[in-house]
Amino acid sequence: MRSTLTSPDVQPVRIWKALDGSVPLFDDPTLSIRMLPWHNRPDTHLEVTVFRVETGQITQMDVEVAVTLAKMKVLTERQLRLLYTERYGKAHKLASRLRFLQQIGWFEGWTIESEYNKREYVWSIGIGAKNYLGFVMGMRDLPNPISIAQNIAHYLSVCAVNELRIQMLQRQVISEENFVLYPHIAPNAENPLAMVGMNTPVGMIVLYVERLQQTKKPLRYMKMKLKRYKDLIDNGRLPSPFPTEHPPIMVWSCGTEEAARDIVGSLNELPSEMIHLFLIDEHMTDFRYAFRIAEKGGQVGDVLLQPFVFDFLDN
Repeated sequence: MRSTLTSPDVQPVRIWKALDGSVPLFDDPTLSIRMLPWHNRPDTHLEVTVFRVETGQITQMDVEVAVTLAKMKVLTERQLRLLYTERYGKAHKLASRLRFLQQIGWFEGWTIESEYNKREYVWSIGIGAKNYLGFVMGMRDLPNPISIAQNIAHYLSVCAVNELRIQMLQRQVISEENFVLYPHIAPNAENPLAMVGMNTPVGMIVLYVERLQQTKKPLRYMKMKLKRYKDLIDNGRLPSPFPTEHPPIMVWSCGTEEAARDIVGSLNELPSEMIHLFLIDEHMTDFRYAFRIAEKGGQVGDVLLQPFVFDFLDN
């Protein structure tokens, strides 16, 4: 059962906790999210931004970080440090740079924190970067900073799957083009949150990745997705942008083992037409050991979680 947080003036919030009693950052329903303010409204007109790039106020490294954020939509500051600390030097230099660029509208930033999680920062491209990347560099399908700002709580799910993406890239398990957010899979088909193509000794294996967020009615969401994917299978097979002879694997990203047990325990069954793995935030220190297989037990609500390791990753 979930633990419960009570507050004098609000309804109790039920919280799934990790085995050590912590609450994973990306699935913390008590997070306070605040957009970083500007000291003065920045001038994000294209000609001003181009001038800043040409004069070095915005460096080529700043442009590179913007390209990464455009591709990944949102990243936490910790995730950016994993990617760029070696290039920027000390972590505080990256932090200072991000805040300067936020003040001129190149990036947008938010603080997220709760009694369970110390303050962290979330970053996306701002209007200045979007204009430059689109009109000067010719990038397409760029994130809309206004839309992200209006739905930033939703984008914590994207941060969660980007954690998988970063670790896979750093371990050279995938190439950059083999991780796609919101891929178009078929006409009239709802996109998964992400798709991953892994080159393995037995060929390409494709992962359909969905996020089960406890603030987003995860049981209902999973039932809806299972039905839609089963319908696609009944009409042929799950489509994939990556050529493969193997059926795709469903990966359900969630915060804790407790979450996976509660959700699976509330399902009548897990459809056998698909292979189901759960990717657990609390074990994401190393993604290779964060996968679990869920098996329903003999009693109602009983669920056994067993570790699952892809053989070719365990080396």
